[in-house]
Amino acid sequence: MFKIAIFGAQSIALGAYKAVRELYQDFEVVGFLVSDKNKNPDTLAGLPVYELGSFQGKNIWILIATPEDVQENIVRTLEERGFHNHISMDSEKESMLMEKYYARKGMFRSLHMLQHGGEGQ
Repeated sequence: MFKIAIFGAQSIALGAYKAVRELYQDFEVVGFLVSDKNKNPDTLAGLPVYELGSFQGKNIWILIATPEDVQENIVRTLEERGFHNHISMDSEKESMLMEKYYARKGMFRSLHMLQHGGEGQ
């Protein structure tokens, strides 16, 4: 089992969690990380939300699932605190992940269907 944490505790992070759980059974999401717990829930999807300063998993991979405009600051903060294993989920990565997730769940047809002769042509 490959353990990861998701940085963020709002809608992007929740969507990423659901998609990772569905698509990548070899990954175990151990919780969510945030800069400040005062602005976030204590739990999300039944998992703990940790304030970065109290999280001990320096070697765990962190998926940054926040709006892109704050990711640079998050990466800098992670690096300064010794968290070097991270990947930012930009809008393109988020789109690809969620498209795969919704296809697996049979929800929300993709616009890519139109490009490949799907419905609507």
